[in-house]
Amino acid sequence: MNYTDILKKAWNIVWKHKILWLFGLLAGSAIGSGQGFSYNFSSPNRMQQHWQNGQNFPDMFGRASGFLHSVPVFAWVLLAGAVMVAVLLFSLIAFFVGQYGTAGLIKGSALADDPQIGKLSLGEVHRALKPYYWRLVLLRLLLVFVSIMAAGLLSLPLVIFIIGTLGVGLCCLIPFFILLIPVAWAANVLVHNASIALIDENLDAIEAVKRAWQVTVRNIGPFLVLHLILMLIRFISVLVLSAPLIAAALPLLIALRASSAAWALAGGALFGLLAMVYLPLFLLVVSVLNAYDLTARALAFRDLKDKVRVLPLGAQPLPPQETE
Repeated sequence: MNYTDILKKAWNIVWKHKILWLFGLLAGSAIGSGQGFSYNFSSPNRMQQHWQNGQNFPDMFGRASGFLHSVPVFAWVLLAGAVMVAVLLFSLIAFFVGQYGTAGLIKGSALADDPQIGKLSLGEVHRALKPYYWRLVLLRLLLVFVSIMAAGLLSLPLVIFIIGTLGVGLCCLIPFFILLIPVAWAANVLVHNASIALIDENLDAIEAVKRAWQVTVRNIGPFLVLHLILMLIRFISVLVLSAPLIAAALPLLIALRASSAAWALAGGALFGLLAMVYLPLFLLVVSVLNAYDLTARALAFRDLKDKVRVLPLGAQPLPPQETE
């Protein structure tokens, strides 16, 4: 597989068909992980001293503290329940929207692979992905269930071993945990390939997993190399994107070290304003990264699957594409 050609072609597709950026935003793929940012308020911890001594803070802080202490316990229980329900509903909505974005990127990249086609429209991609959406949802639910079961079965003996050795066995498991890293990468590749196989070859969920396993196992090296390249691209991009946000947080950190609450409030307001201005740019870049990532994976799968000359079981004829 020519990685340069795959990456260049993926960028050309994403840049030409900017509607894929929207599907990248919806997909919201958790491919990368952000780096945490922490600040140690120590020696002396001015904020803690001010809260304990009640100094240099406006009266509204005292009134807010009094109000919070006056709220009955059952109200906090109801609030916690409402928050849990809201988080659950948001997670469900995010899951279904994410699968819609994933289906749109995979099918959109397939449509855009035709050099004769013009710029894709939202309606065109939507009509093309409809036959596959619910099958993709079923596939992802199946993979989530299998992942939870596998994690549970793997964790139980490890916990028993660690407890049985009074924690000493944890040191012996370090090589095992290191070995899990490439296994997790391979599992991530398999999940993406199963989604691509389902849509590209019009398979059901089980046959998509079988087809993805077949193609991935026979080409695991190239897939892992591409996975690492895309991880590196995402890491560098997020690192560059995080620099302005960290710089925007500096006034807040300096203000929190000051002795006056007014400076703390001013620093917080400035940081919030800068974050609000920067957020749309951050979302735009992340959307492009998501679209580019999955488009490159789809192109790689289409390039490598031709080396596996086995007709997938359960394959169905592709539905005619609506281009109007």
